[in-house]
Amino acid sequence: MNRYRAFLYALLAFAAALAPFAFEGGDLPENAWLDFLASFHPVVLHLPIGIFAASAILEILGLAGKKTDLGTRNLLWLAISLSASLSFATGYVLGEEGGYPEALLHDHLWAASFFTAISWLSLALNTLIVDRVLRSVSMLAMAGTLLAASHPGGLMVHGDPLQNAPWVAKTTPEQSSELGDIINPYQDLVHPILEAKCIDCHGAEKKKGKLRLDTFDYIMLGGDFGPCVTPGDVSDSLLVELMELPEDDEDRMPPEDEPQLSRYEIDLIKWWIESGASPDQEFARKDAPERVKVYLATRDI
Repeated sequence: MNRYRAFLYALLAFAAALAPFAFEGGDLPENAWLDFLASFHPVVLHLPIGIFAASAILEILGLAGKKTDLGTRNLLWLAISLSASLSFATGYVLGEEGGYPEALLHDHLWAASFFTAISWLSLALNTLIVDRVLRSVSMLAMAGTLLAASHPGGLMVHGDPLQNAPWVAKTTPEQSSELGDIINPYQDLVHPILEAKCIDCHGAEKKKGKLRLDTFDYIMLGGDFGPCVTPGDVSDSLLVELMELPEDDEDRMPPEDEPQLSRYEIDLIKWWIESGASPDQEFARKDAPERVKVYLATRDI
């Protein structure tokens, strides 16, 4: 019976190790149930961590000569493996929704896969072989991959805790507000607004809704909901619609806990879209349209 269980556990370890090859780069279909299950990842991910901590305590007690039940310890390892698999699955679906730095998401995916695979493999080996050294090596391998998975996951959600350390120098890049005699509305006005208020969540690193606003071409490409700007038509431009939602609306851009666009900034973006949303339009500052002059007056205050 133990051989059959060990064989099953080994197959699950193999599947977990290969999962990133099957999943990474693929797109999941829109599904309300998948979105619902993905929302549980922040809760589920703590299960293997907590169970591993309890298991580690029992293993240390066993190594110290204390009497601990081997069946209970193996049952905890099974719980680690099952909860790690569930955490991996919900995390993958959540990651597919976008909005996370790609490099960190890639590292988190692979490390979580290795942790899950090693958990199942350790369970398989220790089902067949009762050996203190093997159990110790297995626990160390699980601990290492658990830490490797937790670090990028924490950075994605909470950021780098060392950024606010007292010894880290705080530098604020200086931005010149001076404009030349010739103005390119997109390059000189619209892009700086997006860079200051939007690109943190919609740039090369983080792409919420798979939408990037850091270049003109990406703005025209749009995201999950299609193009976000329709040149010449503000009423059909999702970008403006989201900017003008109530502050407490979960779809508002930017979210209520982020720096907000002023009404002058929104009006300038609306004017730019109405005038054709061109990346190449230029005019002399003295001949700027009235709405642009109003924005420039508030910008220079």
